[in-house]
Parts: sequence; C-alpha cells; structure tokens
Amino acid sequence: RNLHNVDISSGINAEYGVSDYMGMLEYPPQTPLIAAVQGPRAKFPLGFSNSARYVGPRTALLGDAAHRVHPLAGQGANIGFRGIQQLVKNITNNPDRQLGDYRVLNSFESSLQRQVTPMLCFIDGMHKLYSTSFDPIVAARSYG
Repeated sequence: RNLHNVDISSGINAEYGVSDYMGMLEYPPQTPLIAAVQGPRAKFPLGFSNSARYVGPRTALLGDAAHRVHPLAGQGANIGFRGIQQLVKNITNNPDRQLGDYRVLNSFESSLQRQVTPMLCFIDGMHKLYSTSFDPIVAARSYG
C-alpha cells in the first residue's frame, strides 16, 4: 500500500497518541519560521580564560569549566573532548586507585595542560592578530 504523509502521521497519532506538533511528522519536516524574538536580548564578551587548576578534591574541570576560548577557530568543543579523553585515560591506566585519587587527578591535570595550553595560546593569538587595528599588523596580515 502506498501511504502518504497524512496517512502515516494519522497512524502514528492513533497508535501512540503522538500529536503532529508543528508538522514535525512531515517528511521533510516543516518547521515554523521565527518572525521576531520577544523579550530582552543579552550579549557576553568573547574572550580567553584558563583556570589555573583543573582539579580539586575529587573534582576535575572539563571543557568550558576549565577554559574559555574565542570561537574563532571552532576548537572549544574539541579541546573539551580532549579533556574527557585524557581523564578517561588516566582513570583506566590506574585501576588500583580510587576514582577521585589526587595522584590520578594531578596526572590528568598535568597531561591536559601540556596538551591544551599551546592550542589555547594559538587561538588567543589569532584573535588578537585579527582584532587589532594597528596599521603595521593590519598591513602584515593583509600581505599574506
């Protein structure tokens, strides 16, 4: 039998009690256009920050809790994933230690800072390079 979108969504609605909310059961999904955003708007400064410590008693900071970078290079999530990988590696390499053991956490912190600090500095340097209006820098970056 050849079913149309209406037949399919009606069948799903009848079988599971699912409503056809905003056309989401259509193929392709039809989403409503947002004409205007109501309410106050907010902004926050883009910038750079890096926690001096990534660990505390039985605690490890990961991702944006440990560092904040300008989205210029699109590396914020990748740096966060690197932290998760490093923490998992340190925990699995020390199965005889408790989960929050300070030696495991300190090893994690040391390893992660060696990995991410150069990337954080590079991203911050690129942001500063492209946000300055100092003529010699503008000329140098425009040259190539």
